[in-house]
Amino acid sequence: MYTITYNKYEETNPFANIKIYDPNEAMLYRIFGLQGHLFWGATDRYVVKNEAPKSFNPADLLYGMRVMMDDFAKDRKMVISANEEGGYNFTNAYPGILFKIFPLSIGLVFHTFLTIVFLALLGWMLKELMVKGAMVLSIIAYQLFNWTIYAFVMGYFYKLYFTIFFLFLYGMYVYLRKKKYDEQLQNI
Repeated sequence: MYTITYNKYEETNPFANIKIYDPNEAMLYRIFGLQGHLFWGATDRYVVKNEAPKSFNPADLLYGMRVMMDDFAKDRKMVISANEEGGYNFTNAYPGILFKIFPLSIGLVFHTFLTIVFLALLGWMLKELMVKGAMVLSIIAYQLFNWTIYAFVMGYFYKLYFTIFFLFLYGMYVYLRKKKYDEQLQNI
């Protein structure tokens, strides 16, 4: 992967407009600069400088990217013109929005909770469904896992509504099936 990226950046010099010609430096800029600028900006603003009071409103996670754009790009005309000229994007809104909502210690606990409830649970479900050969449910679980990862990266937790609905339906199915199986065992 490194070699492919290095060769691509050596041939195209994608960041020559900001005087980055070395492929290694371009890769570092891509990882920590361009893709992570919102994360680093939010860390600086909400954790290091602690500029604004915390909202303590987990509902901000539903449209986290939008909240962060409003916070970091107040001039919408500037954002639109920057997009037209070559890209002005917001990535990694989830950790940034979490820093805006909670102090760091509570944010880490909340992040751990969300990771266990959504990512770990869906990853475990996907593995179990694949091992058991439930291909249709595996495909659904895989798509839900992808949406969950997208929700975590972009801070769009509204994408988890369908995931929660699926988990509820699947939980009810397992519960009713187990209940029926237990009744059959008692009748034997």
